[in-house]
Amino acid sequence: MYDLLLAVGICLVAYWFYYVFLLGFKKGNIVMTFNERFIHHEDHIQAVKRRLKDDGRHFEYLGDRKFIVDGKPYLFMERTVPGDFGPLQQTILKGQRKAF
Repeated sequence: MYDLLLAVGICLVAYWFYYVFLLGFKKGNIVMTFNERFIHHEDHIQAVKRRLKDDGRHFEYLGDRKFIVDGKPYLFMERTVPGDFGPLQQTILKGQRKAF
């Protein structure tokens, strides 16, 4: 009985770790997934700006992967995640504690 509870507990902790840390869905982060892949960094930044504008957020791009969104500092990160029909490019604006 205790083995089953331990196994379920380990599975729940592993899922939480995967969801929060590996996929970036942490409180304070802005996560975007785009259908297209961006080869050039500037094209990716422009897509992020369009998405933020469409969402009605006030933002400023400071350069060097740094954004100010709704008055809070964010750092631009990108990663590839598995999708239904192949890999997707995921963008994470990671909330920063200190201003740039």
